[in-house]
Amino acid sequence: FSVCINDYNYPPEWTNPNVENDYFYDSMENCCKGVFGTPECPYIDVCVPTANPTQAPTVCTERKFHPNRGYTMCSNGYNYPPSWENPEIKDSYFHNTLEDCCKAVFNTTTCMYEDICTPTLVPSSSPSSVPTENPTTPTPSKTPTSSPVLPVVSPAP
Repeated sequence: FSVCINDYNYPPEWTNPNVENDYFYDSMENCCKGVFGTPECPYIDVCVPTANPTQAPTVCTERKFHPNRGYTMCSNGYNYPPSWENPEIKDSYFHNTLEDCCKAVFNTTTCMYEDICTPTLVPSSSPSSVPTENPTTPTPSKTPTSSPVLPVVSPAP
């Protein structure tokens, strides 16, 4: 470890009751003591604004995929260590496409991911008061077929 940090981006294994006390501390000072053996150490307090704010967000077409901090998925989000932007190692972490990230990090063409440019849809908190007119599909046939159109396939034994 090189720094104490109070964010929520950590591997899920750290919440295991057998090791939880090795990773979580109630203060920065206790983290420094526990990890580095001294009451002061390098730290990042995500609750305090920084003196040098980060650059403006990039447009989605410029976002690159990278592993998340816990290496459990690829993401094009902003939550990654600043050291990853070092020109000497940047290409090891940032990939032009999700597929490239999955290949580089997990050695597969698909993987779990977070795409901040394509947020998941959430149900409307204020649905319309006028429902869609029924029916919304073409008129069904008046006479159904006498037998199934597709053959019935039995599962393999």
